[in-house]
Amino acid sequence: MKLILTTLALAITVGTMAQRPDQAKDPAEKAKHKTERLVKELGLDAAQQEQVEAIYLDHAKAMEQVKSISEQDRPGRAEAVKTGRDNRLKEVLTAEQFQQMMDLREQRKEKKDQQRDKSND
Repeated sequence: MKLILTTLALAITVGTMAQRPDQAKDPAEKAKHKTERLVKELGLDAAQQEQVEAIYLDHAKAMEQVKSISEQDRPGRAEAVKTGRDNRLKEVLTAEQFQQMMDLREQRKEKKDQQRDKSND
């Protein structure tokens, strides 16, 4: 019995540690983390920071809802939520900031794809 409980505790711990940092956070923490990153990367002013955090909070909550819908409907709904987020961000950020954000997002995606390719080799 003791061995089973120890094994179960270890499995839960390893499973929790394997999650990406954003997966373990609630929507408010996710929004704050993403906003802080944009403040550093784009130099947001205080008004932009407040608006961006609200946008990311709405986005995180909407994505939580997307997780609860069927696998078949999920990709289209997730894409719609992301498009809505980007449209709102475009209204808050300057054209330069928005383009810089999109460029940084693309760089992160490419890096992630490269890491995935290396792990599949």
